[in-house]
Formats: sequence, structure tokens, C-alpha cells
Amino acid sequence: MESATSSKRQRVVQRAARDTVDEEEEEMFDERSVNKDLDIDSKIAALKVSLSVVCLLSRTGGKNLCRCSGTVVECERKQESGGGGGGGEFVATILTSANLLRFPAYSRYTFLAPDITVEVYLSKGKPLKGQVLGYDFHYNLAIIQITTDYPLPTAILTDIDVSMPLTPTPLLTDSKPFGLRPHTVDSSLFKLRGGDKVIALARTHNCHCLLVESGMLSIYKSSWLHCQELLYTSCKTTQVYIGGPLINCDGEVIGIVFHYDGYAAFLPINIASRCLQLLKRDRGVCHPWLGMTLTNSYVAKASVLEEIIQKFPHISNGIIVKDVMKGSPAAHAGIISKDIIVECDGEVVRCSLEFCRMVWNRASQSVEVVVMRPSSSKPVKLTMVADELKPASYNCWPVPADKEYAAVIWMSIDLAVQRTTTWLDA
Repeated sequence: MESATSSKRQRVVQRAARDTVDEEEEEMFDERSVNKDLDIDSKIAALKVSLSVVCLLSRTGGKNLCRCSGTVVECERKQESGGGGGGGEFVATILTSANLLRFPAYSRYTFLAPDITVEVYLSKGKPLKGQVLGYDFHYNLAIIQITTDYPLPTAILTDIDVSMPLTPTPLLTDSKPFGLRPHTVDSSLFKLRGGDKVIALARTHNCHCLLVESGMLSIYKSSWLHCQELLYTSCKTTQVYIGGPLINCDGEVIGIVFHYDGYAAFLPINIASRCLQLLKRDRGVCHPWLGMTLTNSYVAKASVLEEIIQKFPHISNGIIVKDVMKGSPAAHAGIISKDIIVECDGEVVRCSLEFCRMVWNRASQSVEVVVMRPSSSKPVKLTMVADELKPASYNCWPVPADKEYAAVIWMSIDLAVQRTTTWLDA
């Protein structure tokens, strides 16, 4: 039995090492067969942002750690101390995934890999050395900085609005139902609905080729990924798409791509861009924690929506509380499962993404909410004091290792098992 187990471990190690070549062949397959079948509208949209899409390769201990994609979001001329003339240098900021920087694992306890080096591959030319400016393991984001001798095109980031009213918006009168205040829709937001076309982009490091995959937004798809703010698409992707941009048909970046079960999930750019600014300023992000699981009302089952509309016919917006953690700020405030949060600090709550924005900087501060409760005919006002999210409670993210690094990990595990077996036998 021991011999069979050792033989099996050796086969796994050998297969992990061989998969390095298989990964290159997979990328070439994507380039040849996927891109050529794209419709012309997807190609035009991709070309609007393509020069801002890069590939990133990280190494630790001389071994490849992770390959992913990223987006150039800022580029400015480098300040010269001498004040001389000439073209000068430019500093570009890249938004990508924190998978680039951490040990391959699926755990809340995430560790930064030691002695990390990062190479950045543009659409052409030699790879550039990347500098890590900051990272956030909760939302799995990182920002990398590179220096070039020419300005790089930067992508346009556009916040999205995924809210959908359950009923026609009531006319605004002097006597508003439940005392809700009118909500003014921000015209700068990109309205995104289930079934709308979206496009995922990536770049390979071996030949700098652009990968493009189109699909549709799926508001009903779910997964075991812990991040509640993720949205899902039908874009068929591979691991190289992780950290790359998800764009709309206008070529605007509306999200950061993550890979799930062969398809692209994405973090809305509303959240990613706020993390970007905090990472640049503070090199880290402080997250509030309320201790409840939320869902958009339009994702609920038809039977649940029918019950809500019958009980509260004037409700057109709101988010449903699915679960409340025992001992959490939400529990202490009196929030219970099936509550419908319709207002936060005087603002109408239309979707969970909007609620996230409202409580973004409220760690250690009070948050006033208005909820509609099935057991009550009147709105209930509650006050929560948000805690600061601890690293042990960060979102869990599966971190796919580069095949070369995976082989090293399996060899280390194999050696550790052998040592443990020897110690037990002794």
C-alpha cells in the first residue's frame, strides 16, 4: 500500500511538471480558435481597450508563481529631479488580481509569497519589471507599477448600475410611502441587465497575443466563491483571464475578471476602483463588517417576491437579508433573516452594490437603516455599528498555481509525507 501511494504521488508530481507545456498549448488554442469566431462588434469593443491589457508573470524563489492579466488604468510622466528636457519616463499603474502575489491555497489565512518579482508583458516589446504598490486579499486585487519611455493608453473605468425595480416606480408626491426619499439615478452609471452582452479580455506572455471572449451577464448564476459582490457571466475563460478587464460594448471597463468553473465571474469596477484609490494612498484597504448575507430582491424566488409585493405593494427597491451571523453588528442591531433593507442613512437602497458603497468607509461608525419586516406593517428603523473586517474573515479565493510552481509544491508535500512516514515508523 505504501509503495502504491508513493507511486501515485510521483505520477502527480510528474504530471504537474508536464502541464507547463500543456498550458502553453492551451493558450495557443485560445488564440487560434476563440478570437476568430468573435462577432465584429466584440472585436471593435476589444480594440478600444486592447493596448491597455497586459499579461503579468510573478516568480518566487526563481520559480514561476502565477500568470494573469491586468489593465493599465493610469499613466503619467515621471517627475524628473534634474528638470532637464527630453522625452523622459512614464509611470503606469496596472490593476490586476492579488493571485499574482500569494501562495497557491484556498484559505482565509492568505500569505504573501516571499521574494516576489513581477514581469509585465505589453502588446509588444520586452517584458518590463513591475513594482508592487499595494494589494487587498479580501477583494483579491493588486496594483503594479511599471516605468516606460513612452506613454501607455489607459482604460476608461465606468461604474455599473445593476438595480432592477420590482414594481413600476411610484409617482413622487408629498406623502411618499413609508417615508422613503426620492432617489436620483446617476446618469454616469452604465446600466447593466441580465442577458446584456459583456466581453472578457486577457493577454498571453509567450507571444503577447490578445484573448477575447464574449458572453452575457447572468444575474441568477451563483457559486461557492465567498465574495458576495461578484457577478457572473457566460464568457468561457481560462486562468490567464484572471485579473483582466471585463468591458461593455463601448470598450469601457466595468469589472475585473475572475475565473470560476470555466466561466468568468467579475468584481464590479465600482468596488475595484475604490480599492485602487485606497491602495495608492494607504497601501491597504479597511473593510467594514456587518455580519449578514444579502441578496438583490430581483434574484429571489418568484414565490418570495410575490409575498413581498402582496405585503408591501409600494416597495420597488431593496435588498433581502438572507442570513445574520450570531454576535455580529447586524444581530446586535436587531436585523433578522428576511428583512428587506430599503434605506441606509437617508438614501434609498436599490441593490447590494449600492449598499456596499453606502457603508464603504463606515468601519467603527454607526449606520442607520430602514427595513421592512414581514411580521410588521410599518418600517423599522435600526442602528448598526460596523466593525472592521479582520483578515481571518476575508473572502476565500482559490489561487491556481503556475504549473512550474505547482510541481515544486507537490515535491515539497511528497518529501514532507515521506519524512512523516519515517518518523511514525520509528
